[in-house]
Amino acid sequence: MQIVVTGAAGFIGRQVVAYLAQDGAEVVAIDSAGAPDNLPDGVEFVRGDAAEIVPEWRGEFVLAHLAWYMDRSNADAQAASVEVLLQTLGNPGLHGVVGMGSAEEYGEREGCLNETMAPGTRLSAYGWAKVESCRALRRWAETPGNKAVWLRPFIAYGPGQSGSMAIPYAIACARERHQADFSEGLQGRDFVHVHDVARGIAMAARRLPEITGGFTICNMGCGKPVRLRDVLARIARNFDAEEGFHFGARPMRVGEPAEQYADLQSVKRLLGWEASIPWEQGIDALCETEENFNHR
Repeated sequence: MQIVVTGAAGFIGRQVVAYLAQDGAEVVAIDSAGAPDNLPDGVEFVRGDAAEIVPEWRGEFVLAHLAWYMDRSNADAQAASVEVLLQTLGNPGLHGVVGMGSAEEYGEREGCLNETMAPGTRLSAYGWAKVESCRALRRWAETPGNKAVWLRPFIAYGPGQSGSMAIPYAIACARERHQADFSEGLQGRDFVHVHDVARGIAMAARRLPEITGGFTICNMGCGKPVRLRDVLARIARNFDAEEGFHFGARPMRVGEPAEQYADLQSVKRLLGWEASIPWEQGIDALCETEENFNHR
């Protein structure tokens, strides 16, 4: 059976492809931007739009739909594209879908967050788009014979990440000896390494044919909060760049929750998954790598 991975060249997607190939799975990698770096031997790559390619796919397969362009100003289009893809999935050989969520679906909710909680009322555009995509996948899975798992990572970080998120921003500033401005950084967040996230997605895709039909949501994280300031301070120490890190230079976002971390009972029960990389180890390794940060 094939596992078709969309968004295969992205920050998480390329790690998923690597895990599946290492595990001996028959993998098809799809991405509109080109093949992922260091595409493993034996992986078939198809360049193009998932909405055009996947509905025409033949044979027995599981779909890991990770394609998502990180343009937060275009969230409506992202959610709509997921809906369109699901509406066209009538492939007789499709054994199920693994979808990709985000902790931003919880919005302003605080504390230990579990999958039974309703979305927050104060959502970012990205969080709203993920909520709508989750609802679309739930509706699709309600059709007899369909099944899906929605995996909801908390704060994923690791090699290949870029953009304005705190960790890649801090590392880029520290490496280049630029001033880095942050809030006080007292908010507690659940940081989970991309390798752990990718391993969980790969596990879900491999096991989905054996999972009872329907729809399941699973949080993914380390299950405990860590102050953002502690993570950033560790990055600064790795580069001897403490003087360039300015805490309190930026205001906290309106409605910023003081603490968010994942309840992991669902993912442990369904997949037997738990994170294996402590944040200190993950940050130190990330600071040591010379890998260029991906554009996705």
